[in-house]
Amino acid sequence: MRKLSFILFLFCSPIIQAQTLKVAADKNPAIVGEQILVQYSIDTKAENFKSPNFNGLQVLSGPNPSTQSSYTFVNGKSQSSNSTTYSFYLKAIKEGTYNITPATITVNGKAIISNALAINVVNGSEKNKADQKALSENLFIRVDVSKRNIIVGEQILVNYTLFTRIDLQNTEVTSLPALNGFWAKDLQASSQFKRDVIDGIPYNVATIKKSVLTAQKSGKLTIDPIELKCSIRVQNTKNSRDPFANFFGGNYQIQQEAIRSKPITITVADLPSPPADFKGAVGNMTIESEVDNTTINANDAITYKLTITGTGNIELIQALNIQFPEDFEVYDPKISDRIFEGGLKRSIKTFEYLLIPRYKGKYTIPSATLIVYNPVSKAYETKKSSQHQLIINPSTNNENENTSTNQQIVKNEQKDINYIATKTDLSTIGKNT
Repeated sequence: MRKLSFILFLFCSPIIQAQTLKVAADKNPAIVGEQILVQYSIDTKAENFKSPNFNGLQVLSGPNPSTQSSYTFVNGKSQSSNSTTYSFYLKAIKEGTYNITPATITVNGKAIISNALAINVVNGSEKNKADQKALSENLFIRVDVSKRNIIVGEQILVNYTLFTRIDLQNTEVTSLPALNGFWAKDLQASSQFKRDVIDGIPYNVATIKKSVLTAQKSGKLTIDPIELKCSIRVQNTKNSRDPFANFFGGNYQIQQEAIRSKPITITVADLPSPPADFKGAVGNMTIESEVDNTTINANDAITYKLTITGTGNIELIQALNIQFPEDFEVYDPKISDRIFEGGLKRSIKTFEYLLIPRYKGKYTIPSATLIVYNPVSKAYETKKSSQHQLIINPSTNNENENTSTNQQIVKNEQKDINYIATKTDLSTIGKNT
């Protein structure tokens, strides 16, 4: 019996030892800037994969897990086998030897450790340089700015556009541009590809990002690159063992490429010496005001709307100093803004106030004033809204029919007192008999 147990142990031991986590690279040595595929595989079901340390290699994608199951029939009985693979797409940006530490995975509660892997990265050949040049000519990001020389407070429109002649499977923005010195607002951009011809060459073109930038300080300001990870569908140059691979489109692989735009420098000049009441408005703007009613009763509400329209940094304009009558209750404005036609052609900002006059009388809401620097005329311009004459009738409630003059007397006294009767009518009250 002991001998039988020993024999069974000998047969089982090789099976346990065969569970190894294999690691392989599709190229070694590799070329600087070239994509490297590193795969970890094990011939069984596994879990809890822990990635290695790639020690300087850039991870473009991964770990990308995949499982495969196969079934065979022997003497009428089915047998199954499973395999698990984790794939990484890597890239080196300089020469050297990169030591990848072991990865680990768990099988039936037991940790399986792979070998370490050293990848040697060398300078690219002329062919590789030509391939990279071809890629950059067929897949690139172009940044268009509406203006490169502006003043503090002036706006520019920035478009980030992807041009490709390559079959893209997917794209992902991996790094947004830093915009130090700018206030930014993103605009809605269509990401649908359309055809365009550049220098006689057709491209598929899509807008990645569209923004309006407002310069907040002077000097040389940089719009840093935007970075994109692209999944490219390329034909597999290795011979496939599957005779139907080409027929069903299976003789292709997905290659990861990282691309980035070029940095853009914007020169920002200081504003000329501003007037005392200037609050930073820059552009070409108009200002209008309206009230929904000019004749109402005391204690009823009036809506006063102030609208700024035009181009420039309208969104950054704060509520203006409007001298509403003292006898009006004034509530904080409801503020709304809209951008049309790309953000530079027309913007609208509205301040809507709720006013409640408390006393009858004739009142005036004076003009609102906005000082704007116009980059086209290169001058400060004073914009004024209309003034509004209001007639306030006595309240329909008899609680409050005093004139605004009497109310002002009470305010000047600054005391909580009742009004003093200046005339009395006295009469004798007879006794009950």
